[in-house]
Amino acid sequence: MHLFNSQPRTLYDLLEVRSLLEGESARLAALRGTEADFVLIERAYQALLQAHEQALEPAALARLDHAFHLAICEASHNPVLVHTLQSLNDLMLGSVFACVNNLYHREPEKRQIDKQHAKLFNAVIGRQPEQARRAAADHVDSVRQNLAEIEQEEQRLVRATLRLEGWT
Repeated sequence: MHLFNSQPRTLYDLLEVRSLLEGESARLAALRGTEADFVLIERAYQALLQAHEQALEPAALARLDHAFHLAICEASHNPVLVHTLQSLNDLMLGSVFACVNNLYHREPEKRQIDKQHAKLFNAVIGRQPEQARRAAADHVDSVRQNLAEIEQEEQRLVRATLRLEGWT
């Protein structure tokens, strides 16, 4: 967490790692997941969908979003992969919180994330390993891109405000 708090760019580095690890987790879950795993994934997914209707606080939504991704990882049946992601739990939850806090209140981005989660869910449950890998990686890459665009937009707003106030 110190690295995350002291280095602002760490969020983007973490999202790169998430893309790799979660993509492989999803691929393995589609290959190795059991019916019990799929029930747990579906429960996590349904809880996430219900939370959207309840307008929960960002931190609560982030925990449910993270639980969905973790359920997929656990279905990979690769204990080293699960342990690796769990060892990064605080960082992972922080990156999911950044996504929820910055993207969920923007309707186009939220719809996009909802579609990506549905695509990921369906690919894993449908035992489509390459589609699951691609869906997970695309989802995380899209979040990274959206957050970067928001950051650039905020920088443009600051520069425009400074010009407006005569600071440049």
